[in-house]
Amino acid sequence: PGWLLSPPGRPYLDSIVHKGRRRVFGLLERPALPPALAVPTVSYKLFLAGRSGVGKTALVASLAGTPVPPTHHETLGIEATTVYWPAKPRASARPVLFQLHFWD
Repeated sequence: PGWLLSPPGRPYLDSIVHKGRRRVFGLLERPALPPALAVPTVSYKLFLAGRSGVGKTALVASLAGTPVPPTHHETLGIEATTVYWPAKPRASARPVLFQLHFWD
């Protein structure tokens, strides 16, 4: 669990964090890594559905590292958020970069 804070994992964490906060990436952007640290990207689309006001948007905001809205505003349509998360699976010696597309 502490791999991101270890010396081998630190460059991957630094690629997604800027000034102590998680970077927000657009649809065509991704974390910049040196060629020696290039890793495969595994992409997932996660659709969140549920009743109004239960915290779907707040959950995505907290996972993306953006401020959680202090008051409830209904999301009109679908809001897409992309989150990158580096991880090192136990069965592999090489890290991977998860690209999570949240549809809220």
